[in-house]
Amino acid sequence: MSAQLTLAGLYPPIGIQVWNPDILWQPIPVHSLPKTCDDIPLVTKRCDLLTKEENQWKTLIQKQLDGHDELLAYLSKSTGLEVKTLANISSIYNNLEVVEEQGLLMPQWAQNVDLEELKSFAEIESMQLFKTPTMMKLQTGVLINEIVTNMMRKMEGSENFSRLLSLYSASDRVLSRLWRGLNITREISRQHYGAALIIELHKINDRYRVKILHKRGSFEDELSILTIQGCEEGSFSELDEMCDLDTFSSVLQPIMITDFDEACQNPQ
Repeated sequence: MSAQLTLAGLYPPIGIQVWNPDILWQPIPVHSLPKTCDDIPLVTKRCDLLTKEENQWKTLIQKQLDGHDELLAYLSKSTGLEVKTLANISSIYNNLEVVEEQGLLMPQWAQNVDLEELKSFAEIESMQLFKTPTMMKLQTGVLINEIVTNMMRKMEGSENFSRLLSLYSASDRVLSRLWRGLNITREISRQHYGAALIIELHKINDRYRVKILHKRGSFEDELSILTIQGCEEGSFSELDEMCDLDTFSSVLQPIMITDFDEACQNPQ
């Protein structure tokens, strides 16, 4: 939906493209990958090493629910779902959060639930995505490699690369992963609907520089400027708050993945 709304705003119908004066929209393709092939951005493709890493943490993470049987039973009875895991609670909290943000009436059963408690469980569940450097690399390495590679091709003036903009539409989890993968200096928080990371390539005085901007959500138009670890004095400009492209590429090399199957230790 985010991709479709963004494209509707970028490419409104003009002239004969207008088929309904009350609906300024025209069909624009949105490309996705099958789950078995997706190594960017959702990373649902088979990855043996990632599965191994996640399984090592699942038991420890699940222990966070020890002693909360009454809450799990209440949520199960109230929602009609089988609520057993942090992921189940996170899904419930996300839905209640949307209801609250939109100013809608909360369901009666939710009046007896501590939303802050649900939020804390949702944050714990979200953080398990970043428990080890290996997990972080496998979940963001292909995407970051593509971003950096496209910027380098643009800088080098590759004849086969004329693209001006790449748009990736995914979930708040993917945005949080990318935030951590880029090693952004600001502490990450839960991402709201409509949140976005904007990574820009600028050419200023024959130098290529990278600026990272963050939009908190659909409720806020203001963009904040972010910086990454490793972009230090000499490569970072306080004046325009940008990082030198060569430095940007260099500090991200350790997390970049060019061969997903090899990095995942999948059988050939």
